[in-house]
Amino acid sequence: MALETNCLTSGCTYHTYVGETHIEVAVDLPVTLDLSEEEAEEVEKLLHNQVELVIAYVLKGRGQ
Repeated sequence: MALETNCLTSGCTYHTYVGETHIEVAVDLPVTLDLSEEEAEEVEKLLHNQVELVIAYVLKGRGQ
């Protein structure tokens, strides 16, 4: 079960879509990011890992 938590990202707007075979998450940021290539790659890995945890939870509930 998902728990309600305190907001850690004030000013961000989250957009989620959950369909039958597709899930999307997008975030509007209150600032412009100026990341190096290495920092952007790190963010991509962090996002992948966190989303993968959620998807694994969903698929486990489906017996997969």
